Amino acid sequence: MKSKTVIFLLGLVVLITGYSGCGKKVGFDRERAVTVMVQRVKKGSMDQYLDLTGQIVGKDEVKVYSDVPGKVARIVKYEGNYVYKDSPIVYIDRSQIGADYALAPVRSPISGYVTAIYVSPGQTVSPGTMPIASVGNINALEVIVNVPESRVGEIQYNQRVLVKVPAFPGKVFYGKVYRKDLTVDPLSHTLVVRASIDDSKGLLPGMYADVSILLRSAQDVFILPNSAVFETDGKYDLYVNVSNTARLRKVEVLFTYKDMVAVKSGITTNDEVVTFGREFLKEGIRINPVYEKEEGGK
Repeated sequence: MKSKTVIFLLGLVVLITGYSGCGKKVGFDRERAVTVMVQRVKKGSMDQYLDLTGQIVGKDEVKVYSDVPGKVARIVKYEGNYVYKDSPIVYIDRSQIGADYALAPVRSPISGYVTAIYVSPGQTVSPGTMPIASVGNINALEVIVNVPESRVGEIQYNQRVLVKVPAFPGKVFYGKVYRKDLTVDPLSHTLVVRASIDDSKGLLPGMYADVSILLRSAQDVFILPNSAVFETDGKYDLYVNVSNTARLRKVEVLFTYKDMVAVKSGITTNDEVVTFGREFLKEGIRINPVYEKEEGGK
């Protein structure tokens, strides 16, 4: 489709250049047919998503810090081990020259699986400066995304979420928004939103994810390329082919997503809409329509 479009556009350039090179003024000549690409209109369903990036985390995952300074003496729980609340994960040696202390345990504040250990034996740690470990529920994962401030008003609870990760190309994990902050970060101007994942088998905490939040859906609407519709004074227009003549139609646009637009009204099924070349048209201009290959065609 892309190569066909490029060839078509190059043909338009050659046509205009040749027309100008003949010593005539380039403009709209109602007697000269303009070659354009058209598409027969069909109805269907269309969704609009907000596409963001996020990170997979364990539900209720927390970072674990040491309360005392010292060196890591012993690690007793590793990644994948289950720990109960208040169970020790790491022991810290607080001993100093001339003074010996009992090893101080760093305990898990919740029950769950150890998802990461961030220290090594002999490493010096300080209270609250760096995490010792992280603990969470790996059987119930969620994805965290930062929604731009300008899009915060579009996020609602229970919105459908599609999650994709590089580890499973082509596979889609489904979930829904269940939690969002009530404060926008003043530095990044984003809102933290969390979505639970229905079936997270195979996913691991820390994975990078492409996240699509469903904003709105429309059924029984006309679906066209963005290139077909243009805005004039806050209203949307397009050209249709009527007996090889360009006719301007005002249409009601519901929303756009990527390179497609959902049109509610203003055209009818099987109308032939100009998808490429509309820049060279005005109402009543004669056109030479080139038809796009329909889906399933040869």
